[in-house]
Amino acid sequence: MATNATPETETPPRYTIGDRMPDGRYPVTVDDELIGFIHRWHGEWYACTPVEGDVVTPHASKKEAAAWLETTAASSVPAAATEQTEEPAGIVPWLHPRMKPTRRNIISAAIALARLAELAWTPVDQDGKVTGYPGSDNPWPLTCGLDGKVVVRWWSHLRGRNGDNTPRPVWRHEDCITFEDQAAKVAELVGKPAATCPCDTKHPTDHETAAELLEKAERARRADDTEALREHLTLLLGPCPASSARAAVLKELGTGPKKS
Repeated sequence: MATNATPETETPPRYTIGDRMPDGRYPVTVDDELIGFIHRWHGEWYACTPVEGDVVTPHASKKEAAAWLETTAASSVPAAATEQTEEPAGIVPWLHPRMKPTRRNIISAAIALARLAELAWTPVDQDGKVTGYPGSDNPWPLTCGLDGKVVVRWWSHLRGRNGDNTPRPVWRHEDCITFEDQAAKVAELVGKPAATCPCDTKHPTDHETAAELLEKAERARRADDTEALREHLTLLLGPCPASSARAAVLKELGTGPKKS
């Protein structure tokens, strides 16, 4: 004889995931008490507690990362630890601390930073802190040069797509100056990019110097020579009026045949 079994219902999670913050992280709370943060990085989700700030093993989804915090870090969170933890410092500010200073990442960062300058964006967050290149599909807090607002953008959007380098969205961001005035304002702010570096510390704009610096940076990285690596990365990524010329040279080195 058939019986009507009462279907089991899942217990709803106690955690609440808040709105995304400017740095791309989401606060997770239980009963209005902060238990940690979750963030997406290269397609996976990570969780960290506000006390230790430890990044744990990746999770497949936002919910899994939040559930890990609920079961692992929801108890005994001191009130003084409810403020957002700071990101670890990188070797140089122009490369995100989680981005290894490999040849490929250095070249990608140089290209992205140069394009930001051409578009009148500055990699600076709401606290005035330089925000390093985080990869193409990770949130990047930037300051708009047209109105000074800090917004989060993605390099995969700003670089354009399918051979068209028009950044998205074309209207920059909500409440920016009128779209019709943006191009002229950008041209006024940016001016004509320099072809060679005018800085006291010469940034590379020729193939030979750039290739030599890339090799030195790679050797320093493999040798764990942080000071030497910082010096090389500063020349390869630091602000420069000729950043577009530098990026063009590095891009060619990245796509051309490697020296044997």
